[in-house]
Amino acid sequence: MYQYLIILICTFFYLQLPFFASSQNTIGLQYINQDLAFGGYTLFYPQYQSDVFLINECGELLHQWVAENQASGPGAVAYLLENGNLIKAISPNAGTGGGGGLLQILNWENEILWTYEASDSLRQQHHDIHVMPNGNILIINWERMDFDAMLAHGFDTSSYIQTELFFDGIQEINPQTDSIVWEWHAWDHLIQDYDASKLNFGNVAQHPEKIDINYQDFTFQKPDFLHSNGIDYNEELDQILLSVRNFNEVWIIDHSTTTAEAASSLGGNSGRGGGLLFRWGNPHAYKAATLEQQKLFRQHDAQWIDDFVDSTYQYFGKIALFNNALPEQISLGQIIAPQWDVATQSYQNEDNLFFPFDFAATFSHPEVAKGYSTSASSIQILGNGHVVMCAARQGRSFELSPEGELVWEYLTPLKFGQAIPQGTPLNLSDNFTFQVQRYPDDFPAFAGKDLTPKGYIELEPNADFCAVVNVENIEKENTFQVYPNPASDKIVLQKEGIKPISIEIYNSTGQKIKEYFITENKEEIDISTWQNGLYFIVNSKTKGIQKLIKTK
Repeated sequence: MYQYLIILICTFFYLQLPFFASSQNTIGLQYINQDLAFGGYTLFYPQYQSDVFLINECGELLHQWVAENQASGPGAVAYLLENGNLIKAISPNAGTGGGGGLLQILNWENEILWTYEASDSLRQQHHDIHVMPNGNILIINWERMDFDAMLAHGFDTSSYIQTELFFDGIQEINPQTDSIVWEWHAWDHLIQDYDASKLNFGNVAQHPEKIDINYQDFTFQKPDFLHSNGIDYNEELDQILLSVRNFNEVWIIDHSTTTAEAASSLGGNSGRGGGLLFRWGNPHAYKAATLEQQKLFRQHDAQWIDDFVDSTYQYFGKIALFNNALPEQISLGQIIAPQWDVATQSYQNEDNLFFPFDFAATFSHPEVAKGYSTSASSIQILGNGHVVMCAARQGRSFELSPEGELVWEYLTPLKFGQAIPQGTPLNLSDNFTFQVQRYPDDFPAFAGKDLTPKGYIELEPNADFCAVVNVENIEKENTFQVYPNPASDKIVLQKEGIKPISIEIYNSTGQKIKEYFITENKEEIDISTWQNGLYFIVNSKTKGIQKLIKTK
């Protein structure tokens, strides 16, 4: 039986796609159900090249911002503004690892309206930026601390080999004046319990608002100490959210402070200065728990759910993120719901462990492996719960319906920055795409703009694929989807035709544990008693397989 199951898994990618027939694309659009998709246009800024692309749901190119310096690269993000302009971060020498250093704003006609150099001998902009409602721009900087300063701040030289550290700082830039109007520096909020004769000595576990300079579990002894990779701003709370990869945490700080207060532990709406108001994902980083309680693993793109989202959506105002590298070697989109107390202007916690103690929601590509990326990646929540995610190392973007069904999928059709013909296979990271951004049809930036299709990014495109796959969505039989995935209590089996189908479920050892005869289009199955692990759900007729992750 086990050998039989392995054969089925190996032939899955051939047997599971009858509705694509011989026209299945290897790059560009992979799947679309226009009846269920959110719509709108997708913006992306792939690695190994310098241009920014806007496409429609069929993968047709609508607009391209061609870089003046074709030797440059992403640094690492680009965003559309409501006035139709584009802001992007640039790595002038096509560097990697999220490093940027140059910001530009361009109009729709690709004219450069503003340039700002955010790099010198002591700092460099990296990874993400955020345009605030007032038009100011938040950037993340690497900031160098030399060896003497590390020693003075209590760095543990007996355990770690770094001779310099790069902390993160935040600057708020007014693009009208090119002035820095507010800033925050992580190194103003340090603590250590290594050397009582040095600065910042204290009880790490009792000070979650401070950053342990000797938390080095995930730096791999590199100078890049924190490696923050995402920033967002909440106007209602006047707070800033950071995704801090090397601590496997998200942090919230108070933006209502002055710059002087942000360097202290006093001031601002919460009265705590620039100390951390909230941190979540890995309480071991401040010695409040063991690594077994870690929830985040190299996460990216943490953001408040407040853009292009219905205010009635159940998780409006909560935090979404892409959780990259869970121990099961999967990536998940997930939502956390911090508990903010307006009366005390603080986030609720118990014994310095911040609420909640688990995720509010989890999302995944129905074929879990197609959503896996150990680095970069992004997530967006749109409308009433549509989810758009990008698995960066696969260059794979996909959309899920509010019910968790796959409704759109696209593979960036570039190989090391060069357009390739349809039919070309891609290897991991060939088409590395840091993130994608979906904008609704009625986004003000598109008013009066030419959005007629201008061909495709890929060479030798399959121009009929979008229409064909939508017709075959209606005609296909004997195919099914499973969601949510991963799941803890219940799953839905959804079949795609009018005919009943027979389903068999195997555990990871090849043992068949259940059989079902599915007659309804959607059938709910209780899995609460199943053990955690990987399961294979097999169509008895076609031998098509869906993988399911059972979690606690």
